[in-house]
Amino acid sequence: MIRSPATASRSFRFGIRAMFAFAGLVLACIVAPLAHAEELSALAKIRQSGVLKVALYKNFAPFSHDGRGVDVDLAQALAAKLGVRMSALWFDADENMEDDLRNMVWKGHYLGYGPADVMMHAPIDPAYMAKVDRVKFFAPYHRERYAIARRLDVLPTLDSFEPFEKLGIGVEGDTLAATVMLSADGGRYRQTIKTYRTAGEAVEALKSGSVAAVMAQQGELEGGLAGDARMAIDLPPHPILLKRQWPLGLAVKKQSDDLAQALQVAINELIADGSLKSIMQRHGVSHRQP
Repeated sequence: MIRSPATASRSFRFGIRAMFAFAGLVLACIVAPLAHAEELSALAKIRQSGVLKVALYKNFAPFSHDGRGVDVDLAQALAAKLGVRMSALWFDADENMEDDLRNMVWKGHYLGYGPADVMMHAPIDPAYMAKVDRVKFFAPYHRERYAIARRLDVLPTLDSFEPFEKLGIGVEGDTLAATVMLSADGGRYRQTIKTYRTAGEAVEALKSGSVAAVMAQQGELEGGLAGDARMAIDLPPHPILLKRQWPLGLAVKKQSDDLAQALQVAINELIADGSLKSIMQRHGVSHRQP
């Protein structure tokens, strides 16, 4: 039978539609596994890869420095709880915390480094957390505060800042400690303040006798002095610094809910069984409950 042109045209169009439908089915079969991989949750991806990538600050003893520290050991313990190994992504602190979170948590550095799955030593502060909407902060594991370490032979007691009119005090630059000392009592101590690149360098100056005291975060002082009997560590005699305390915890991408839940459970277990306290004691730090 001879088909009319109209019938032949309809048949041709049907054949083309069938061919494209078949091609679409084949393409869907190819793409579906890829789409499924993209839909894996943050925790599922980590377990699939067998690696938990953890962002750790450089030059931040006793928490994370030269491949060791409280946060390094804690990160390894967290990875073990997830059944994977820990891979450290070391980074230098940027100008502010927002830069650190952008580079290491939710976006990655413009040079192609990061982001990590989780960042250690993140501030757990409600006001700050409300402003950073791309990051989930959780699992507080330690409470930090400022303190003063002093040489007992030079400063047997410390009830005020007055001795620092004559005696040198070390601080890390661009910190609250430096700001307070520069402005305290109308700037009376400006001439005796010695500024260092890190708290660790300030602690070394204290050990050598270059300064009589150092003001820094208490954990840094405890780890740096490691029970040195020549020294004492006290809370600073200043109302602002006495009140300024903050919990430290973890940070992940906002959408990494299942990862955050798993890490929260892991932190809870490490605190409950004393593992976290033991980790901190190994590095000379007293664990302070958040």
